[in-house]
Amino acid sequence: MLEFVISKSGKDLITLPLDGDAVRIGRAGTNDLSLPEPTVSRHQCQISLEGDKIRLLDHSGKGTLVDGKRVSDAELHPGSRIFFGELTATLRAGREESLATPTFTGGSTNILPAARGSEVALSLSGTVSGKPFKAKLAGNVLNVGTDPGNDIVIDDSFISAFHCRFFKKDGAWFVADLGSTNGTSVNGVQVGEARLEPGAVVSMGRSSLTVEDDSDNKMKSFFGLVSEDPSMRPVFDAIRRASPSDETILITGESGSGKELVAHACHKLSRRKGQPIVALNCAAITRDLIESELFGHEKGAFTGAQIKRKGLFEEADKGTLFLDEIGELAMDVQAKLLRALESGEIRRVGSNVPVHVDTRVVAATHRSLPERVRKGEFREDLYYRICVIEIPLPPLRKRPADIPLLAEHFLARATRSTVPKRLSNEAIERLREYRFPGNVRELKHIVTRAAIMCPETTIEADQLIFAPPTLADRVAESQIYHKGKTLKEVEIEALRQALAANDGNQKAAARVLGIARSTLINKMEKYQISAREQN
Repeated sequence: MLEFVISKSGKDLITLPLDGDAVRIGRAGTNDLSLPEPTVSRHQCQISLEGDKIRLLDHSGKGTLVDGKRVSDAELHPGSRIFFGELTATLRAGREESLATPTFTGGSTNILPAARGSEVALSLSGTVSGKPFKAKLAGNVLNVGTDPGNDIVIDDSFISAFHCRFFKKDGAWFVADLGSTNGTSVNGVQVGEARLEPGAVVSMGRSSLTVEDDSDNKMKSFFGLVSEDPSMRPVFDAIRRASPSDETILITGESGSGKELVAHACHKLSRRKGQPIVALNCAAITRDLIESELFGHEKGAFTGAQIKRKGLFEEADKGTLFLDEIGELAMDVQAKLLRALESGEIRRVGSNVPVHVDTRVVAATHRSLPERVRKGEFREDLYYRICVIEIPLPPLRKRPADIPLLAEHFLARATRSTVPKRLSNEAIERLREYRFPGNVRELKHIVTRAAIMCPETTIEADQLIFAPPTLADRVAESQIYHKGKTLKEVEIEALRQALAANDGNQKAAARVLGIARSTLINKMEKYQISAREQN
């Protein structure tokens, strides 16, 4: 089935099926699709199926803008775009497949369409006749109006006796106006018939009902972020609200907690979703190369610059630039990044010619940027510029309900090409007890390693191998459990314990602490620790 997706500023508003009958579009309420757009004629155009062809016939006398050209009569194809002022109608083939993963159900959202064929449970909620109202979309047909014979009766003088109908077709729910006096609107657009999606607002008379997702699936996946823990609901809500804007987003959280997945979710829910998202780990690039990586360079700008090269800002033009570990940027690069964010212009290394870019920046860090600002290691003005919207991501230890859910998820992925395996109750309990200093990334590695190495179909608790805590883990743990100790005291204690446990063997102690031997020696000299000291 073909359908039109009506959008505004890159945000989808409604989906209108094209299933045989001619669709009349214009500003007047008598059209099948009434657009609240002053630049649209009362009767703008008509779209119809004629055999295997889709035909648009202009009724305005001024032509209708299709793919950048004004036409009076044109053949449309999937992908054709019709412009009605600030509104755009895109013709596409209806999605017959189910969603690979169901949408998270913590609140309404208008980002994931209900796919035909997927049995997504929907409900209507709002205020009707001054009272809270909620009803499930059950069965195949629900009629709405003031007449007592309707399934949903609304006492509203601006609503007709038989006003509209909700009906199910091909596994999806639709709303159709029944020739009402004042019409039925979806997301502010008056329609004759439209497919419903979670988050859509259906308005009739003085009443508005919001379509909500009532799916009761155990696996809750939100653009790759798997969760059913209540602590993640504010994260998903923040992503939904922040993504449609072009403001800079700062994602904060510990290493391995899923900040990159949040960045990709923000991109996929933005108006830039059809454009590239380009990522850069600021901690993985040397200070000498980071400026060239971000802004590009001209030929001969420095030794080795044999050709002119675009930077990531230009590569992400019209799209999103994800700057991971932004707290590691050098101060001079921070100043140039601030200028790029403020002006929308960058200069390649070795050039004085400004280049305009339309790039949305999403940044992430595991560090406390306010603390780095206080220490003079991060520019205060840049901090306030990138922290327009902050999305804090809780560590895995703060999401206990997600540990078994994620473990099963990673186990299924690790064994998708081999014999399916399961975690015993004892193994799951062992995972629940562990603190996961490496967060979701560490859980994934533990489960994947067990799936590969375990010869049986059931993974037991003793087959889960946990990495020894590193020096950084011990310091992080002290901030949570030993707030009376300074970081210096915790670090000295960890160094002495590691040396004592390895009989003074510096190489082994460094390996256990997760640091280089040279770093260990420097710290021993700094704190005057002997290799043979005992606790």
